[in-house]
Amino acid sequence: MGAKVPRNFRLLEELEKGEKGLGADNPEDLLMSDWNGTILGPPHSVHENRIYSVKMHCGDQYPDKPPTIQFVSQVNLPCVNQKNGMVDPNQLPCLAHWKRENTMETILIELRRYMASGPCKKLPQPPEGSVYSGFALYRALLRQAPLIPLPDDLAVSRGPVHPIKHLIRRSFRRNTSITSPRLIFPALKAGYQILGLLKSATSSSVESPNADHSSIISFLRERLEERNRSIAAKAAHAPYSRTPPKPSTRPRPDAEPLLVNVTPAPTPQNPNPRLVFDIPSRPRPASELGGSGRRRVPHIDLASDTPFLRIKKPQPAYLSHILRNRIKKRVQRLELVQAFHEVEIPAAELEDDWEKMMATMLWKQGRSAQEREIRKGGKRHNDDTHSNMELAEAEAIQGEYQRNETFRNTIYHEGIMYTQEMLNREREEQVARADAMRRLIKEEEKLAKQEKAERAANRRKVWEAKMQELHGEMWRQLFPDLDKTDSSST
Repeated sequence: MGAKVPRNFRLLEELEKGEKGLGADNPEDLLMSDWNGTILGPPHSVHENRIYSVKMHCGDQYPDKPPTIQFVSQVNLPCVNQKNGMVDPNQLPCLAHWKRENTMETILIELRRYMASGPCKKLPQPPEGSVYSGFALYRALLRQAPLIPLPDDLAVSRGPVHPIKHLIRRSFRRNTSITSPRLIFPALKAGYQILGLLKSATSSSVESPNADHSSIISFLRERLEERNRSIAAKAAHAPYSRTPPKPSTRPRPDAEPLLVNVTPAPTPQNPNPRLVFDIPSRPRPASELGGSGRRRVPHIDLASDTPFLRIKKPQPAYLSHILRNRIKKRVQRLELVQAFHEVEIPAAELEDDWEKMMATMLWKQGRSAQEREIRKGGKRHNDDTHSNMELAEAEAIQGEYQRNETFRNTIYHEGIMYTQEMLNREREEQVARADAMRRLIKEEEKLAKQEKAERAANRRKVWEAKMQELHGEMWRQLFPDLDKTDSSST
């Protein structure tokens, strides 16, 4: 067994190799942890003529463990997180089955091969030049915030949460819906200015602050005073005043789920069992009803085809929160299917037509070149010439169409069919939930009828006891039609 090369020697070896598209991010970093990489889009795919930037971080255990990979350029790949550009190591073979002999160059080559494989080479991509700049700025600000020295009263003003981190998260959360370049550019510009301000403030201290540090401290104190005034104003108002506190959308810790999925496990005879829901916590016994003690039968209602039970008024904020999220998700899926039909499918058909034209042109050029060789030499040569390469490329494109590996089929199967399947599953779940709600309503109505009859019988017993106390045993003679009324009611 040979000796293992230390981490820094291994990284120096990769740095001295000097391959194009790979280099250290910070030359002053003695540990050489951060690296930059460049990937040229593979030909004959949607990535052709594109350049992707990648950041790689080598941990302390590199090369025994793989580095973390993050795309700076936006790319649509199954192994890349679309929110921050991080590569999932479980979906990339060279990272999932990492070997010590692998290098960062191996990772870049594997990513380029992954782009050109199967459906990945025809997936719709974001506009060329798009980057995950917002997330990079967000992480840089969060890393810089804890390095700023703060007085004790400001450091604990938000409890365990750092006050500057809280403001950063709140600002980014407020601007998540912005998509206009007119608004994004000044927001990013202001964010990078704040990043420079935070870096300048880290070199200061509480005892001898510089101008940037003093401005941050004064700003935090103003926000703290404003927050204290707001908390005092909310505490001074009663719940039913003009400014009542907003109802919380969080579920209660002791809340029991209304619907429970009791679908039987799949079997060879029934691999896709029908969804079944049950409501084990209802109907409740009369002793647990509270209030007047009378049972209120709920009724089923719909919110954009989403069934739910109306049990009490006003409607809980948590229920409204769930309904809004479900309706929003369903509308997004429906709009996505519409966009696939109206935009993506026509664009994919144009790409397929272009591929067919290229295949026909390559085939004609290859055949004409071979015919010229036959006329010149007297016989046909089978060498790996340019004409043979053109014919091979044309046959490869024709083979893709024979196997239905077209842009249109990729959009149809991976986009439309998948989204419609999710909508169908959601519809089946809603039908199963509605069935469980209808069963509950029938049980509640049955119990309400029984309890109403019991209350009437109890009132009758009290009344008879009172009549007997007032008029004695002969009280029934005062009401001669009472027996007829009882027989007709029964």
